[in-house]
Amino acid sequence: MKNRQIPSRLSAFLVDADGAIGIVILLLLPILFGFAGLAVDVGHSYAVKSQLKNAADAGALRGARALVPYTGSPGTPNWASALVQAPQTVKLNRADNKQLTDSEVTYGYWSFTTNPPSLQSAGIVPTVNDFPAVRVTVSKTAGKNDGPVSMYLASILGLLSSDVGASSVAIISFPSGMPPGALKPMVATTDIINKYWDLPGTVQFKLGEPDKKDTVNDTMWSTFKVDNNSNAYTKDLILNGNPTDIYIGDYVWLQPGVRAVDYGPMEMGKFINQTVVLPVVSPADLTAKEFAPIKDFIAFHITGYSQGGQYVEGYFDKNYVITNPQTGKGVPSNPYSTPSAPQLVN
Repeated sequence: MKNRQIPSRLSAFLVDADGAIGIVILLLLPILFGFAGLAVDVGHSYAVKSQLKNAADAGALRGARALVPYTGSPGTPNWASALVQAPQTVKLNRADNKQLTDSEVTYGYWSFTTNPPSLQSAGIVPTVNDFPAVRVTVSKTAGKNDGPVSMYLASILGLLSSDVGASSVAIISFPSGMPPGALKPMVATTDIINKYWDLPGTVQFKLGEPDKKDTVNDTMWSTFKVDNNSNAYTKDLILNGNPTDIYIGDYVWLQPGVRAVDYGPMEMGKFINQTVVLPVVSPADLTAKEFAPIKDFIAFHITGYSQGGQYVEGYFDKNYVITNPQTGKGVPSNPYSTPSAPQLVN
């Protein structure tokens, strides 16, 4: 008889356990909601971190661009300009629905030869493997950018806020070579650059005007790596640029004398209000037909032309960046070297 009572008592106990499970579930609900809230808040933190990263990227790229043109002699990156431009760019961005107000900017030389690549002091003597760089860090922490990211649902677990930040590094480089189509078949001399580089703003001068007693020997036509001064070949170079890769140190053919047609509306005149890139040679190389080495590349913005006067008018474009260099190096050949577009490396 007693044995028959055991199953019934066990059954009653199991029925009673349903209430116990309900109580356990009620006790666990805050924790379950807390972890669910944590997932939501962590996702929000990642979204804010992405916004901070975008702002850091923009600031670093602007800061790196501000490093050129170089200042002083023989020329150093314009670190002071980067310290102004980078944080101003960060402030144009928002994160967590608030305008950003704070950032940290450091600068130096980015080395790809260290393992891992790293930002070195601005006080080193840079090599071609050390690239002028700007690092921007944007954070939401105590006292910065309206403080940490608030944790709403995860506060059930006692997590009230989270520090979030992002950092980016951008470098500037200088081309040592240019791909096909990148150059126009005129050369600028170091003389003409020294004479006009420091003009304020966009003060214009004439490039290609026939020599006069009171002017420096400023420019000459080039057919690049071959001696071919035919009308058809020269026009093709004007319209389509160099047919092969051109590197600093390569020898290009200099052609004295000019043809008025080369300055016409269907030749150099087609590039009015555009910036073109020219090879640079030394003034001694413009005395006769000869091959001469390229010393650098420089950007020239064309604002006018004269077929009869045989010149293009414009100014050296200090704000131009080369978007299609063949190769890059950290050290410019000259303070006036036209840089490549800044790029993010970290």
